[in-house]
Amino acid sequence: MKHNLLLIGLLMFPLTVFAQVGINTSTPQKTLHVNGSLQVTNELNVGGNASTAGNAGTAGQVLKSNGPGVAPTWQTIAGVPNATGTVIAVNGQFVVAQEISVQMTADFVSSSAPNAVAIGNLTNEIIDNENLFAGTATTNSFKVSSDGTYAVTINAQLSTATGTVPVVGIWDDTNNSWVARVNDTVASTLQTYTLITSIPMLAANTYSFRVAPNSASVTVRAFSSGSTGTGPITQMSVKRLK
Repeated sequence: MKHNLLLIGLLMFPLTVFAQVGINTSTPQKTLHVNGSLQVTNELNVGGNASTAGNAGTAGQVLKSNGPGVAPTWQTIAGVPNATGTVIAVNGQFVVAQEISVQMTADFVSSSAPNAVAIGNLTNEIIDNENLFAGTATTNSFKVSSDGTYAVTINAQLSTATGTVPVVGIWDDTNNSWVARVNDTVASTLQTYTLITSIPMLAANTYSFRVAPNSASVTVRAFSSGSTGTGPITQMSVKRLK
């Protein structure tokens, strides 16, 4: 009799080991099926195996599904980077958008008509979050860290002869050509030029903020002045959009 009971027990053991357990359900769909709420008062371990504990993750992480039949994993939330700037989504990943915003600290004079020359004195760096801009009293240059579309904003006050058509914008130093620019016939000796646009830019190329005096020397003014006071007037910015 004892042998018969032992045999029956051995036959039932695999059924017990591999049975599906249901709580508040008589038709469990998984190894453990809870039909109702679940309260966890300590860590939640995922992964591992029959002899190895799963991973409890670290503070601040979130649980990410890896699809059917694969254990979920703890991951840092959405890959949010730790840097200064605007967070944008690129190819499903969060990145801090590269941004360059610079102001002039003194006037810059160019008489190299009609050549486009890099503007000097763009040395007040409001932001250069990837350290890819370089400006001196006589020149400037910058690179973008990734191929993409970049917003360009330029506000420049130019002083030159009336009737001339100076140009200000971004020059591709690698291909030796304008990639964004604004020009207009000067109606008075002091005129403000504004450029707001978006353009593709390449990480392999080098760029610069430039001015082309056209037919007369031109002064790019650093500060405006008048009865309402004095303040910085010329500022140039590039910011990644996507």
